[in-house]
Amino acid sequence: MSAAPPLVDVNLFVHNGAATIAAAIESVLSQTWPALRLTVIDNASTDATVAIAREYCATEPRMRLHAARQNAGAVANLQRALSAGDADFVLPKTADDVLAPGFIARVMEVMLAEPHCAMCHAGGLVFTGAGTVRGIYPESHRLHAVGDDPVARACTVMEHYASAPSFWGVYRRDALERLAPLRYTSGYDHVMLAELALYGEIRHVPDLLYLRRDPGKPVLQIARASTEAAQRGLPLDNALTDLRWMTPRIANAYAHVDLFAVARLDLAQRTALMEAAPRIFRARWLPGLRQEAAGFLRALPALAAEAARLPPAFAAWRRQRIAEVLTAIEAIVPEADAAAHRALAA
Repeated sequence: MSAAPPLVDVNLFVHNGAATIAAAIESVLSQTWPALRLTVIDNASTDATVAIAREYCATEPRMRLHAARQNAGAVANLQRALSAGDADFVLPKTADDVLAPGFIARVMEVMLAEPHCAMCHAGGLVFTGAGTVRGIYPESHRLHAVGDDPVARACTVMEHYASAPSFWGVYRRDALERLAPLRYTSGYDHVMLAELALYGEIRHVPDLLYLRRDPGKPVLQIARASTEAAQRGLPLDNALTDLRWMTPRIANAYAHVDLFAVARLDLAQRTALMEAAPRIFRARWLPGLRQEAAGFLRALPALAAEAARLPPAFAAWRRQRIAEVLTAIEAIVPEADAAAHRALAA
């Protein structure tokens, strides 16, 4: 008698997704993989999202609903999706995108054949609300970080991660539980995948099984939305906010440096990764990195003057936020000579 297939926890996180959640749920329930559990993790929606989910739960024994009373922000809700359930395999899921019926079965073939694989994803395409295909993500966007060297695997992710379909895969829970909490910074998905590669391989299947409804947003918009203040529903255009959104690519690159300092590796490996991150992201994004550094340094006098008008304790807090951005610029774009501007933040 063959062994029963392992259970996959599909954790669909959503906020005000009434327009698309039914299609997302249907795409999960239509999977050919015979052993799955679907949990809808609602982030205090104010539309019909919860009502739609409850209708499905009433007739579908594989489904359950967790409805939060307060909106914790998308980052916190994704963190819930990564940790909910107790199955050995986890598929975090948005309420916008849909899966082809064979998605889970196809990637689980890889997960079961490759016990050192921490995550497997599939090829993806972008479609419109009317179902028209707008484009196919290139093969170069698919991650293949394999081998025995965790430093090499993480470097591969830093070199190649580019689009969402290679984030929304099936994860092995043992690897997920080794990760640091998600960070409130631009590129938190980049950082998470780079750390995941330290604890296992990342593979893909070439089949176009992930159907993305949203082709993506401008990097500055993503960076603003990723700050903890924005995630908590607070305005960003005041003196009490994180300034890293102003340099989203630099913040992304430096978040890797920061993460690798506490990765579950020996000192030599952590040091090697901290040194590799600036080199890799400079090779990928140098014009944009330089542009961000120059823009922040131009804005620095006004930011410093704003800090000087605050009460002393708050002024010190604001200067610390400025200093954090300058530190990241020094590490990632040293030619910008951020050190020469530190007196303004003192």
